[in-house]
Amino acid sequence: GEVADALSELCLSDKGCYKQPPSTYLCHLCFSKGHYIKDCPMARPKGEGLTPYQGKKRCFGEYKCSKCKRKWMSGNSWANMGQQCIKCHINVYPHKQRPLEKPDGLDVSDQSKVHPQHLCEKCKQLGFYCRRETQIRVGYA
Repeated sequence: GEVADALSELCLSDKGCYKQPPSTYLCHLCFSKGHYIKDCPMARPKGEGLTPYQGKKRCFGEYKCSKCKRKWMSGNSWANMGQQCIKCHINVYPHKQRPLEKPDGLDVSDQSKVHPQHLCEKCKQLGFYCRRETQIRVGYA
């Protein structure tokens, strides 16, 4: 009856318990709907990969320098790429990454802010601004 139904909904162990996320929830690993990050088919064993997100797209990252404890956020965060702490000059990998919000959201990265390319591992690896698809030669008049 009711008690049996209530008990069947109780989750006494992590194994075999699956709860459907809200329809608006995006997995923070693969940026898809329909499952939580802990149930993501793209999940990898601990220690594999340097960042939580392992996809190909740019995302939003939260950083904290282990040396000086400085925190920052960036709309130019990538899988397995860090950003240099402006104070300590050490590479810091994001501890949290999530999808970039749509332009009508509150979370839009400030387009007027200059991206410090000299601190971005992705920019340094590419040899140009990480948000450009391909290298473009720019001439100034």
